[in-house]
Amino acid sequence: MRISANNIDKNNLPMNESSLFISDINDALMLQLKAGNAKNIARYFATNVTLSILSEDGQYSKFQAEMLLESFFSKNKPGAVKLIQKITNKTNYSYYVYQLTSNKNLFRVFVKISSAKSTQAIEEFRVEKQASK
Repeated sequence: MRISANNIDKNNLPMNESSLFISDINDALMLQLKAGNAKNIARYFATNVTLSILSEDGQYSKFQAEMLLESFFSKNKPGAVKLIQKITNKTNYSYYVYQLTSNKNLFRVFVKISSAKSTQAIEEFRVEKQASK
């Protein structure tokens, strides 16, 4: 019997196994945002991350940021995620903007990623409530 990546539910695999099927950090973020998995998103956080989630705003450790994101997901169960904008340039930064639909609201998620020495880390993560259309 042949097993292909198309037959595997990547959302239910542990991070290390699911990452075998993920081509870049954008794919990983989309999967983990949709799953509402703060722990796996936090694996990409830099040691200290600028985090803004609705009224919470500041510079946090990786662990603190994970706890705040977990709290957000517990109150706003994700339903769908869509990539709105991706900006990569010759600098060491990439920027992603997602639209996150939850059971209660529509959110805009902004992520700033630094790339250095073949590693990527989230330096800034913002979640803002978006007006419904």
